[in-house]
Amino acid sequence: MAPGSGIRAPVPRTRTGCLTCRKAKVKCGEERPTCKRCQRLQLGCDWSEAPARALISVVRRPRESSHRSATIPSSGPLQPPFVVEFPNADRASLPYINHFITFCSRFLAYANDGEANPFQQELVPLASSSPALLHSMIALAAGHMARGEPRHGIPAVRHYSAALRELNLVLSDPNQLASNSTLGACLMLCVYEISHSDKSLWLEHLQGARDLIMHRGGPRTSDFLSRFFSLLDISGSLSSGRAPLIAGNYWLEARNSTHNQLKWPYYDNGAIMVGAFHELMVSMSCLSSLSAESMTEFGKQNPHLIYDRAMAIRQQLDRWWDSQPPELRDQSNDWRTLPRKKPLEESELLEQESFSSLRSCKSACTIYLQHIINPTGIQPPGSEVAVAAESILAIARKTPEGYGLEMGLLWGIFMAGVVIFDDTEAETLIRRKLRSDASISIYHADRGLELLEILWERQHRLKVKLDWREIQNEMGIQVFILA
Repeated sequence: MAPGSGIRAPVPRTRTGCLTCRKAKVKCGEERPTCKRCQRLQLGCDWSEAPARALISVVRRPRESSHRSATIPSSGPLQPPFVVEFPNADRASLPYINHFITFCSRFLAYANDGEANPFQQELVPLASSSPALLHSMIALAAGHMARGEPRHGIPAVRHYSAALRELNLVLSDPNQLASNSTLGACLMLCVYEISHSDKSLWLEHLQGARDLIMHRGGPRTSDFLSRFFSLLDISGSLSSGRAPLIAGNYWLEARNSTHNQLKWPYYDNGAIMVGAFHELMVSMSCLSSLSAESMTEFGKQNPHLIYDRAMAIRQQLDRWWDSQPPELRDQSNDWRTLPRKKPLEESELLEQESFSSLRSCKSACTIYLQHIINPTGIQPPGSEVAVAAESILAIARKTPEGYGLEMGLLWGIFMAGVVIFDDTEAETLIRRKLRSDASISIYHADRGLELLEILWERQHRLKVKLDWREIQNEMGIQVFILA
């Protein structure tokens, strides 16, 4: 089944006739300007539009209960669809609700995650009773559509403003602070700012989500919203040059965990990709914290301490990589064209694409670490960092365009752009990949590319290597690039 095809389009239950008859639930003769029934009963015949009641059917797939160390679980049969009704959604909002369910939810955390992901299964139903969440979902969907069709920009801003108003009302109610709908609304507004706005307000929303999580007693590994928050937090900390908002490796599953674990994304058989990436996030968190410290006066006055900590992180990275299974560590960039007894199924293709993204992310960590130690050093050909950059670009060249797969490569490509020096051919490739069609993914790297263009122009003009973090500070922005 193609990603997203398990979601039925919303079906508005609308009826013809005047609003007076429809409220009375009786048949209307539809005579205008006054129908015969209203004329006979001397009632006001109201032909204004009533809000459409959107009913959306979502296919529910049973949860996986097997531990990640167990054999690969079966998807299991589909259960009957459940219906989500949005009594306060007007008719104009229906396309946006549909777009959020059938598209946006598939790209919030993982590319093409189209079968029963928790945003579809758990978050969407909450929006029927949460105006803040509903407006934030609609704003995100309209904002994404506006990147291809600007006419959707006005509804996006209108629903974004409505979501802010509703969220402020909810935050004044202590009983609502710990709800998933409140946290979900805050995170959707964060993604809206990342995907649609050229401002840095995403960080304010992420900080708000952090406060809500701490109010709930701290992040929970089993909570999909906490897991989503960790992805946004670590990604944002790496690209904006700050430490993570919540300390600790709270996204890691306890090895003796007994709670039911969500198979997410659906194509990650055996949780190989998620398990490996969550372990890599430990090093990524350390790198972002070290980068932030290296930019302080203390860090600049104590480069030997920064170096020692960087080497400890490097050893941690090496141990992690050596422990990964061969299907990840030894994946060829030509895996798409290798001869096989039978073609890969869709889930197998997406799993392999996720492995390529993970290898790119690992190489980006190598570049990031070296940049902390020596941010203005030109890397000679054949050096570890130069090899890492070429590995990222080789993966990018082989990755098909037009399927949303670029979202897993954005941070790696950005870091390759940071390390290259006076290489116009590489700049052209990076520019094309970071300018990929935003209509096929939620996330983009517009601000990151803007930063790289300034970096490259200055380096060409001055003939010296510059620190991208210093340029970001000069620009007064907080770049977000999904890792």
